[in-house]
Amino acid sequence: MFIRRSFLAALALCLISCSSHTIVQQLDDVETLMHTRPDSALSAIKAIDTLSVHRKSLKARYSLLYSMALDKNYIDTTNVAIVKTAVDYYSIHGSADEKLKSYYYLGRIQENRGDIKAAAISFSLGEKEIPEVTDIQMAGLLYMAFADIYNNSRNFEKEEEYVRKGIDAFDQAGDERHINLSGGRLAIVLFSKNEWDKADSLFQTGIKTAKMDTVATSVYLSNYARMKVLQPNPDPEGAIALLSKLSRDYNCQMSVMDYAVYAYALALNGDCKTARQIVTKLLELSDNETRQIYYLFAKIEQQCGDYSKALEYTNESYRADTESFYHLLEQSVPQSLQDYYEKAAADAEMNGKIILLRTLVISIFCIIILLLYFLYAKIKRDRQQLEMDQLLRVAEESNRLLQETNLDLASQNNEIEKTLESLRKEYVFMYKEKFAAIGELCNAFLLSQNRVDKKDFIVRRVENLISYVSDNEKLHAKFESQINHDLNDIVKHLKEDLGDLSRKDSRFICYCIVGFNPEMIGTILGLSLSNVYTKKSRLKERIRGLDSPYKEDYLRML
Repeated sequence: MFIRRSFLAALALCLISCSSHTIVQQLDDVETLMHTRPDSALSAIKAIDTLSVHRKSLKARYSLLYSMALDKNYIDTTNVAIVKTAVDYYSIHGSADEKLKSYYYLGRIQENRGDIKAAAISFSLGEKEIPEVTDIQMAGLLYMAFADIYNNSRNFEKEEEYVRKGIDAFDQAGDERHINLSGGRLAIVLFSKNEWDKADSLFQTGIKTAKMDTVATSVYLSNYARMKVLQPNPDPEGAIALLSKLSRDYNCQMSVMDYAVYAYALALNGDCKTARQIVTKLLELSDNETRQIYYLFAKIEQQCGDYSKALEYTNESYRADTESFYHLLEQSVPQSLQDYYEKAAADAEMNGKIILLRTLVISIFCIIILLLYFLYAKIKRDRQQLEMDQLLRVAEESNRLLQETNLDLASQNNEIEKTLESLRKEYVFMYKEKFAAIGELCNAFLLSQNRVDKKDFIVRRVENLISYVSDNEKLHAKFESQINHDLNDIVKHLKEDLGDLSRKDSRFICYCIVGFNPEMIGTILGLSLSNVYTKKSRLKERIRGLDSPYKEDYLRML
């Protein structure tokens, strides 16, 4: 079962990995098509199965590319959720470029929703990333979008500032297309500021350079025509020509504002009848569509001599402007940004206080833990010291008793040593004739060196000593008896506990008891030194297995 589950898990991971690789390739293809064939990029990203996009990073990239594709195809979506995944992910994990793009497209969608304040905040967050970005063209687009925000709030000074920032960014990026489009955009700003001559020159240049972009050109033609009728020296023929070009050459449907400008141009040329017919048609539209052009209706009636009607339209325009003014106050971009950053600063301050409080609490907790640890360590150290003192007292008492015991043992050992020394002397005394016999043999051997019958001479000497050697057992019995007498019958008890012993084993035990060294025992018994050690070790092992009251005495003596 475990192996099966492991196999299935590995298979699932493999499939997810393969799927992720495919998604990455598809997203790469979408990004490649984005700038050259945005319609194909939109089709390609719509073809991706979103259920197969698993990793957060891929979801964020899909979200961003989808938002870009919609914007590149002039689809003004109002669904913030489309780009929200990218904003949430890249705001934490993204590079400066990824953050800039996600905030830019979020602001564009918020602008489409009419939420100017939210859009301004998003563009402001994106602007903070510009010093670190590598995509300067994207920075230019954000500056232009920010300029639109200021245009909606009638802040023309800031609008001009951001348009010029955008032009500089496009110039730095070498983006000729956007530079060409930006000339007309700056003309609209100067028109709003009543800088007629500068605006006129820029409109002419902008319309020429942007002629390949029908959307931008139509915007420029419309605004240029409006400026033609509103400037101090109106040019109604020029306005009519621009609007005709808009409709004829670019096949663009004229807006409500364009029709109002066209009607005013006709009135300036003296065709009040046609102008009023256009106004009547426009008044049939909804109030929301016409309220921003009442000032042109007032100018038309003033030009045609109906001052009463002109005053009526002027009042309507004033009312619309008043409502627009209050709306602008509500949508004030600088105030919105100020409120946002004040709130952000307050939140940061609060977060700082929370972090400080958390740090303080953690520090106090750590201090308490350390105090408890040191208290525990002190208690433990005191207890160990007390135990150490007790052990020292016990050790001192033990040393005292040991010294007393050692004195007793030393006294006993002296007695035993004296006894063993006496036994060793007894052994030498009993065997002195044997040592003399060995000396005699040596002497006979030396004397025979110059004799012809050397072998016979030595043999006769040996035969004379055999009778003495054959009495060796009697001497050993006497030696053993002396050991038993001096050491409380230790050999006797050992023989009883070990059972029958050979004569050689009996002699070996006696020699060990009296303290002969291994070399001497080997010489006497004709054993090698290793055999002496082995025999003595085996003897001790047998004694350790005995159940005898004399066992410790045996081991101590051996």
